Order: sequence, then C-alpha cells, then structure tokens
Amino acid sequence: MTEFTGRHLAVSHVTKTYANGTQALLDVTLEAAAGEIVSLVGTSGCGKTTLLRLIAGLDRASGGAILVGGQPTRGTHRAISAVFQEPRLLPWLTVAQNIEFGGQDLVPSDRRGRAAGLLERIGLAGFGQYLPKNLSGGQQQRVAIARALIGHPGILLLDEPFSALDPFTRATLHELLLGLWRELRPTVVMVTHDVEEAVVLADRVVVMKPRPGRIAETITIRLPRPRDRLSPLFDAAKRRVMQSIDRSLSEHAPPAHKQATEGSAFWW
Repeated sequence: MTEFTGRHLAVSHVTKTYANGTQALLDVTLEAAAGEIVSLVGTSGCGKTTLLRLIAGLDRASGGAILVGGQPTRGTHRAISAVFQEPRLLPWLTVAQNIEFGGQDLVPSDRRGRAAGLLERIGLAGFGQYLPKNLSGGQQQRVAIARALIGHPGILLLDEPFSALDPFTRATLHELLLGLWRELRPTVVMVTHDVEEAVVLADRVVVMKPRPGRIAETITIRLPRPRDRLSPLFDAAKRRVMQSIDRSLSEHAPPAHKQATEGSAFWW
C-alpha cells in the first residue's frame, strides 16, 4: 500500500446551534494539511465530537463552511472514514467480511486483495474467517481500523477509538495506526481525552474550550517519530498541552473554583 490519499481539510468559521438553543460551537476555524494528524483535546462539552460529526457529514453546521479537498463535505462522503470508541463490527459477518464492508466502492477482486493485505498488516492474517465475538477488544478495534482504511480515505476521523483499551493494548494500537498512516498518509483528525495519546500521535494538538466550543490554542508537536514517551522533550510537550487545557477551564470557572485550581494541571 503506497498510494498516498490525504486531502486538505478546511473548517472555516463554523458554528453549531441545536434546536433547543444550545450553542455547541462558535466560530471554529482550523485546517489540516494533506497527510497531517491533528488531535482535538479539551474537557467534556467543548464540542470535539460535534465538530467531528460535522466534518463527517453526519450533521450540518449552523454557519460557516467545511471543505475537503476544496469541496463541501456533503459531496465528499466517500473520501471520509471514521473509527469510533466501540468497534461497531457487524456480528454476523466474518472478520474479513467486516473489513471488506468498508470497501463497497471497490471491485470485488480489489476489495478481497486489500482486505487480505490489511489482515496481514494488523497481525490477524489467520483470523479472516472468525466472527467478531471470537476476538478480544483490541483485536476488534484493529479490524475497525482496517475497515476504515480499506477504501484509502482522504480523511480518517477517530473518535476516542482507544479509550476503552488497557494501556499496553492502546500503545500497541498507536504504533499500528502510525504504521498504516505512514503507508497511506490519510489526513487524520482525532478526538481524545488522553494528552499523552495526543502528543504521541499528532503533528498538532488543538485545545478547545467549552460553552460554547471554541479553539483556545493550537500546539505544534515538534518531536521526531517514533516518539519517546520517557524523554524530557515529550514530557515538556505534555505539560504544555495540559497547561493550555487548564487555562481554558480557568477562564470559565467561578472565582472560587479558579482560586482552587490555579496552578494545577488537568489530565483529560
């Protein structure tokens, strides 16, 4: 797999207000270059998943524009794929069939060939005829990643796909994802509450603040890959992100809460 597929993503002055009057997003503007990994972090309620749904075309913005490769997202749904917190595999299909399900636009021979290659790549070459119920949680999430990538999407959306896994499995899947990303280079937008995960994976970390959701700061992670989680530079990058989250929360806290949390660092 050597075909680079990433597309430029542009989110321009996007707002989202729900029918009940709740304003989830206000004037959000960000870009992701083709092949870039961007992580969205921030406290619950800051609109991270709402923004991801708008990019995916699962919901419509109240204002602003979202362009994928210069085109509105409603016309580029085939260029966008997603992985969620739960694998959401179809229980009546085999592992191979679940992966192939993500490549409905491919001719059957290409679909089977890509599925076989991805099974090998994710370390499940002998599991193609298994049903999802026979796999561990980590193995199921590997299948979900393979299903999302079989069509070589231009944009890969990740909504906390590793949050339910144990730390060892999570770290293993980080390396798997980065290996597949290096081969295909999709543009990746990832929602996570885990600051370490954001620093391990992302080129840039976008810190969002709540009520309504807005961008507080964008932090570029200037660390070579593979990233050493134990290095002082890695630790410094983590601290910078956590301090940014801390500031975004303090801006909206009542005075007494501000005093209580001043100087603290939150882990989300």
